[in-house]
Amino acid sequence: MDDMPDGAEIHDADAPAAEILFAEPGASWLWLLSGPVAALAMLLVQLSSGLGIQWVVPIAFLVLVSGFVALQVKAARIHTSVELTATHLRQGTQTVNLDEIVKVYPEPVNGGRRHYDGSVLNRSNALSSRAMKKAGLDPADLAEPEPERERPPDTDRATVEKWQSARALGELTGVPRGRTGIGLRLTGKRTVQAWARNHRELRAQLTPLIEARTNPDGRP
Repeated sequence: MDDMPDGAEIHDADAPAAEILFAEPGASWLWLLSGPVAALAMLLVQLSSGLGIQWVVPIAFLVLVSGFVALQVKAARIHTSVELTATHLRQGTQTVNLDEIVKVYPEPVNGGRRHYDGSVLNRSNALSSRAMKKAGLDPADLAEPEPERERPPDTDRATVEKWQSARALGELTGVPRGRTGIGLRLTGKRTVQAWARNHRELRAQLTPLIEARTNPDGRP
């Protein structure tokens, strides 16, 4: 220790890691219980049939189902897990430093798009009118759709559709199934989507961190 040069930094191997503010594992290992459940089901089928127990079939189900599910869970825990700390956001295998995030876009007012609305069943469309008449509906009896309510001007509204079609973080081709995207603006005028199952909680944890970095003096 006396030979240590002046100014040398001491790194504590036992130093605590950064506090995790938000995390999603991607999938639970409890899904592996489906293997024993499948094997037990086959045992019950054999017992109910009166043919006696043939261990090859239950064991085969146990191995095949457990192995297949284990691969799926492992892949999900790698590619759809989320982790947020005060310094970085990890989405699957891609990690983004919070210094690169300039802004978190607000959640869209109409985040969920309905498949069937007034724009789909247009009464001026002859094909739609014919289909409704066959179903016993008269297009003339349908009420006019309510006009869209006026909303206060929002400078971010023009960018909502843009970020919803932007590239998703991670190595997958889009937002993973069962997750909801969160619009992010990165340095270099890049727009991407973060994602999570509990997207509102991730947004609630991430937004103050970005606002504190972009507005360190507290000004809006």
